[in-house]
Amino acid sequence: MQKISISRLKPGMKLAKDVIANDGRILLLKGFIIKPRYIQRLKAYKVSHVYVEDELVPVRQIDEELIYEDVFCNIKSVMEHARLEKPLDLQALRETVYELVRQILNDDTVFMALTGIRDIDNYTFLHSVDVCIYSVITAKALHMPLDEIRELAFAAILHDIGKCRIPLEILNKPGKLTDEEYFIIKNHTIYGMEITKNTPNLSARIPKVICQHHEKWDGTGYPVGLKSFDIDRMARIISIADVYDALTANRVYRKRRMPHEAAEYLMAQTGQHFDPYILQTFINNIAIYPENLIVMLNTGEIARVLSSRRGLLSMRPVVSVITRKDGPPILNPYVLDLQQNPTVFIVDIIS
Repeated sequence: MQKISISRLKPGMKLAKDVIANDGRILLLKGFIIKPRYIQRLKAYKVSHVYVEDELVPVRQIDEELIYEDVFCNIKSVMEHARLEKPLDLQALRETVYELVRQILNDDTVFMALTGIRDIDNYTFLHSVDVCIYSVITAKALHMPLDEIRELAFAAILHDIGKCRIPLEILNKPGKLTDEEYFIIKNHTIYGMEITKNTPNLSARIPKVICQHHEKWDGTGYPVGLKSFDIDRMARIISIADVYDALTANRVYRKRRMPHEAAEYLMAQTGQHFDPYILQTFINNIAIYPENLIVMLNTGEIARVLSSRRGLLSMRPVVSVITRKDGPPILNPYVLDLQQNPTVFIVDIIS
């Protein structure tokens, strides 16, 4: 076992000790094999060093991780160009988004496990990728045609591009926004429409969808106050994915909600903020706690999600309890079905 700085950490190294954040949260467990995205996560949490075993394990980045990274890098580049008011070249982004669509239509399970990468400095870009993934999964369940799914995916990845015109001191403000600041933030839907309207080789529907992604089913949204079926179906899908992903992220001004809490919030707003049918489709087809996710239980135990349930059933999954945050280790991991144990519930996501 050796102690090394994060700058010397390499993919393939095996953790010899749990990695604990300054706030006491377990970031990675002993025995995890380091992958490139784990290094990014540790840097985001300002971890200075870790303990690793002496051996190095060969690591193969799987296709979905590479695709996720490509889409993230491309939307980041596009949005940074938009902030500088440079002409937008969307060809590379289009190619990676179309490949993302192809992979999700083939197997969406693996991409659900990639959502939720939380890096505050890159929140807007990571959020855009996650919203795109959730939107495509929903469109797949709705049996939308391929051309429309591709168009939806492109609108979803660009849905927040208007935030490039919002001053960073407002966008990243840690406290509550004033009424004036909130008014400025709400303009991002119009800015997004303007930016994409002036971008070559985009269908006229995409700027409209971007403008409408904060409209609500009951007409209380913005910027126009459209309601019900007057809101484009793509915008109705993106609005659900947008709120779900935003609620499950730590932000500078509030702590994240657990995925089951975010799902409960969405369901409480059905028929008010969200299209009831599309929301039901979204809930039924999202693995709220995807397979292999590492979670903390209210008992202080750490567990791995075993089942690939979706919808309401995935809010209380089957888990394998593997260790404890404090106290003696668990020598014999055991299986626990949270559906059958109502006093046990998930309180945090470890990895």
